[in-house]
Amino acid sequence: MKIWRRKSLLINGSLAVILIAVGVTSYLVIRPASKSTALETSTVQQGTVLATVSASGTLEAAQDLGLNFTTGGTLTAIDVKVGQRVKTGQVLAKVDAASSQDSLEQAQAQLSGAEAELAAADQGETPAAKKVQTDQAGESLQQVQTAESTLSSAEQAADDDAASAEQTITADQDDLGYAQQALANDEAKLDTDEATLTTAENQLANAEAAVASACAGSTTGPTSTPTPSPTGTTSSTCTTAEATVTTDKATVTSDTNAVTADQSTVLSQEEMVTNAENSVTAAQDSAKTTEDHDQATITSDKDAVTNAEKSYQTTLATNVESATPDSTTIAQDEAAVTNDDVVVQEDEQAVAGTTLTAPFGGTVASISADVGQVVSSSGAGSSTGSGSSGGSGSGSGGAGTTNAASGFIVLTDLSNMLVQATFDQTDAASLRVGAAATVTLEGVTPASALSATVADIDPTSTTSNGVVDYGVTGKTAAAVKTCRVLLQPTSPTPSPTSQ
Repeated sequence: MKIWRRKSLLINGSLAVILIAVGVTSYLVIRPASKSTALETSTVQQGTVLATVSASGTLEAAQDLGLNFTTGGTLTAIDVKVGQRVKTGQVLAKVDAASSQDSLEQAQAQLSGAEAELAAADQGETPAAKKVQTDQAGESLQQVQTAESTLSSAEQAADDDAASAEQTITADQDDLGYAQQALANDEAKLDTDEATLTTAENQLANAEAAVASACAGSTTGPTSTPTPSPTGTTSSTCTTAEATVTTDKATVTSDTNAVTADQSTVLSQEEMVTNAENSVTAAQDSAKTTEDHDQATITSDKDAVTNAEKSYQTTLATNVESATPDSTTIAQDEAAVTNDDVVVQEDEQAVAGTTLTAPFGGTVASISADVGQVVSSSGAGSSTGSGSSGGSGSGSGGAGTTNAASGFIVLTDLSNMLVQATFDQTDAASLRVGAAATVTLEGVTPASALSATVADIDPTSTTSNGVVDYGVTGKTAAAVKTCRVLLQPTSPTPSPTSQ
């Protein structure tokens, strides 16, 4: 490898200036005394001063990466082959994603549930819960209205019962009044008839006395034949008296029958009065019983109305409380959503990890498994400088260390190459990062030399056998197409020699 650096134009400018200044001084000091002496002159030109150092090193790909699935499983497809050029993001292989997909779907369902619960907590209640509470409030209100209707019916029934009882009592009292009046009339008639009977009995007694006086000396009786009086006048008086007695007896019998009938009528009327009184009493008792029952029903219905109203108000208050978001519940639901979202993201990564894609454009260097085999999840694999063209020597420190990349698929980038070499302490002092360089491959004509730049210089040196060396990494130009062909695994790889 041949590395050089350009001196700044200021140095050359300074050099030019110095050279010019020296020429003027010499001319003044040694000019001849005579103008006839001829002077030799030359033109000062500006140029580039090159300092070159060279060393042998290793030409290798700038980037090798061993790729592995982040989610292990059974290989279902390998979409590339060894030596194939791939682009960034191109699918390389796949493993069975069924289990990971199931886990993702379950996690997504759980996240959806947690988000729904959080939304419900933010709102205070879900639409379904609102409907349930609205229905409950409607039922409670319906119970209030039913209780009020029942109370109104009970109050109306009580009024109707009271009016009916009043009518019954009034009718029974009227019947009692009629019976009492009839009894009074019957009793008055009995008294009259008894008085008449008494008068008739007195008259009969007087008539019998008159018969006894008028018919003195003669025997009379109902079955006997009257003894003729001594004179006609006496006989006539006796007969008249006896006729009066007979009439009076008939009158007494008739009056006695009337009194007996009146007494029977009075007894019957007294019974009617008693029945009427009982009817009034029964009506009054029934009215009182009905009133008590109606009042008890009204009291119960009023209690039912009060309880229904309290229940309705409690339901409304509960609905209001339920509709108020609870900060503790919201915090818990937010934490649940966060945790479930993390799980979903992890499962999404697991599903994505069943597909292996190229992280950069490059060439497939190796594939270590076949379809149907089980591959493990080992992350992205190891990244090193590999696929090198053979050469001599190795660098020290970070710039000179090489290792082989490993993984299910090893992807190498041959479009950018690195040369690792060591320079002794004297040459290293002339190097700087960014300096231009050329790379000549061993066995390749100098016309095929590659342009490069110094990419890295080890910050510390290594000492071997008393010689102090620095590791230097040179990076070739971005499009080294000629070099990539020489580094194909199936072709012999020449070892580069630096100059």
